[in-house]
Amino acid sequence: MNYLRILHLHTEYGWRGGENQVYLLLKGLKEKGVKSFLISPPESTLGKRAKELGIQVKEINFKSELDLVAINVIVKWIREKKIDLLHAHTSHAHSLAGLAGRIAGRKIVVTRRVDFPPRGMLSRWKYRRLVDIIIAISHAIEKILKDIGIPEERIRYVPSAFDPDRLEKRGNNSYLYREFSPGHPVIGTIAYLTDHKGHIYLLRAIPAILKEFPQATFFVVGKGELGNHLKKEAKKLGITEQVIFTGFREDIPEILSILDVFVLPSHMEGLGSILLEAQYMGIPVVSTLAGGIPEVVRDGETGILVPPRDPEALSGAVIKLLKDKTKMAGFSLAGKKWVQNFLPERMVEGTLAVYRELVDKGAG
Repeated sequence: MNYLRILHLHTEYGWRGGENQVYLLLKGLKEKGVKSFLISPPESTLGKRAKELGIQVKEINFKSELDLVAINVIVKWIREKKIDLLHAHTSHAHSLAGLAGRIAGRKIVVTRRVDFPPRGMLSRWKYRRLVDIIIAISHAIEKILKDIGIPEERIRYVPSAFDPDRLEKRGNNSYLYREFSPGHPVIGTIAYLTDHKGHIYLLRAIPAILKEFPQATFFVVGKGELGNHLKKEAKKLGITEQVIFTGFREDIPEILSILDVFVLPSHMEGLGSILLEAQYMGIPVVSTLAGGIPEVVRDGETGILVPPRDPEALSGAVIKLLKDKTKMAGFSLAGKKWVQNFLPERMVEGTLAVYRELVDKGAG
């Protein structure tokens, strides 16, 4: 497939789970001889890391998802680089890629990573008109797309992946004990600090956990618009001494390595690739019955899933796990085995199958 030339479009500056998935895809495609190009904002984290892979990056200041100047630049790059098809990885990128692709006569692939229906007339229109195939990273997202009228033949299921190599290359974690001096047990969550990740429900579950395990420490790893609000809530609950807000961290493998239980309390979640990393590290998981989470955490086998927005259920599940070392050990072993189904190779091959299908249709 070394004849394939794919233009990827991404419009975000920061680094979250979606950006990591695009990076893993770019890396895997390069290893298979596919020529990728990336359009992204100036100084975006994904753009910087793509350049390190040797991928040609064009930086554009996007003013809106209907930026005519940007669309014109994209069309010119499609023709200059002899692009076969476009792959959009964000909502705004979808509009830009869709319009540029239609003008240039190229097929368009869009990856949908969130588990809520496209909102507004423009959003629904572009899902019906400005895309040839939509990749859904979970069956939950696949169902949402079908429910809004997207024909089944235009949807493909390709689940997200995690990078075992990055986790295996983790360093010694002793510096974390010097930096934070955590008590025992250590419970943690790693997610952008935004509403749908459900941090507030974890904080409200902590007092009950501390009654059973008063020496416990809770790591809240990540940054986001709710940072100050969550810190105020922790103070209100009287748990500031036990909760460590670390901010954004690059050393996720090392942080995972000191956790006894991993919690993801989301009330909306496309898939939750951090849950794959936690299970690969042998950490028992407590999460919710939201979005695609039940597809990556096997309830009662690799973790415990509870209803979303339920602090009492969260605290009960964490306490139950911490009191049952046999169950924790069983979840640990089962989780390591289960996540072998989500290695990057599968995600890359699934995406390549979509590319081949569209290129073959175009050729026909």
